[in-house]
Amino acid sequence: MKYLIIGNGVAGDEASIMIGKNDATAEIKLISESINYFYYKPKLINYLANEISLNKFTIHKKAFYEKMNIKNIPGTKITKINPDKNIVIAEDKTEYEYDKLLLATGSRAFIPAIKGANKNGVFTIREVEDCDNILEYIKDKNSIVVIGGGLLGLETANSLRSLNKKVTVIEYFSTLLPRQLDNDGANLLKKMLEKKGLNFILPGIVEIIEGKDKVEKVILKSGKEIKADAVIVSAGIRGRIELAQDIGIKINKGIVVNDFMQTSVENIYSAGDSVEHNGKLYGIWKASKEQGKIAGLNMVGIKTKYNGTLFSNILKVTGIDLYSAGNFDSKNGEILISKNGNEYIKFIIKNNQLIGAIVLGNANAVKIASKDFEGKASVEELKNLFDR
Repeated sequence: MKYLIIGNGVAGDEASIMIGKNDATAEIKLISESINYFYYKPKLINYLANEISLNKFTIHKKAFYEKMNIKNIPGTKITKINPDKNIVIAEDKTEYEYDKLLLATGSRAFIPAIKGANKNGVFTIREVEDCDNILEYIKDKNSIVVIGGGLLGLETANSLRSLNKKVTVIEYFSTLLPRQLDNDGANLLKKMLEKKGLNFILPGIVEIIEGKDKVEKVILKSGKEIKADAVIVSAGIRGRIELAQDIGIKINKGIVVNDFMQTSVENIYSAGDSVEHNGKLYGIWKASKEQGKIAGLNMVGIKTKYNGTLFSNILKVTGIDLYSAGNFDSKNGEILISKNGNEYIKFIIKNNQLIGAIVLGNANAVKIASKDFEGKASVEELKNLFDR
């Protein structure tokens, strides 16, 4: 059986491993535009801060794929799929055959309709090369504007601040991390980040990026002008759906898949940031990994259902412990809230189950809350956090 996987991110990599483990005679090809082997993308922020080398967060290297009998083909862009002949065609006209195909094409950074967004000095971050370009450009620059106060935007801002740059974050919404925090949590986080030296404008809408040959300033809808030697746009992602779209695979907000990660073409599967499952686009590492694993199993005939992924985040936002999961804005249930200095905890409990949680600045509470959602902790343990 010939298995072809387009995309060597976490979804594609996980699928190739599952196929290799469960089909001893599999012929697996893993094709990617990237010239790099599979690396842990959340570490790009540390790379931007000059804290780590690419080698340190490259997860699987050449020897791994050789051992797994996976033919890794980096630096190759696929431009067309021919589902009638079961082949894909690369930019250099090379054809690759398949019996089963996985589209793990990932996503690209979304850039809002801002006048001047194509100027020299405007960047997005999706790949290690983006970080290299930013670091080279800002060597002799000082004032940097980050458009977007989401997770990546805040981490980017903090990395740039650690390089002794003056950083201003402009967020469209009135609070930071609206998908992860309620107003109280967001306000506390903002105060903590301001103490670290970050500047914020929210709500703020950038209308123009101005400069003659390169970025010099940004102009907001309010008329306010902010000096900017460089601009980093962190305004979300959009799935790379073009290959699927071109051959008539069902598309809605993303590439539509069923519970077995199949597209509307029976022998073509999809997983990762480009996928829509039950009306949801996830765009998070955890979901992409789960989807890739399940796609790989189904491709080798091991029927496995994908039941969705809990929207949760366990991370350090600029070194601050943060956990967010479930319906943390629900008014239906027992609401427990603790505010203590630079700590904020909010749990929503219904029918003796945790249905929503926010933890900011308390590593122990993060561990307990995440365990509860995994069924490894009790509600009593959660409530004990409020008896301190």
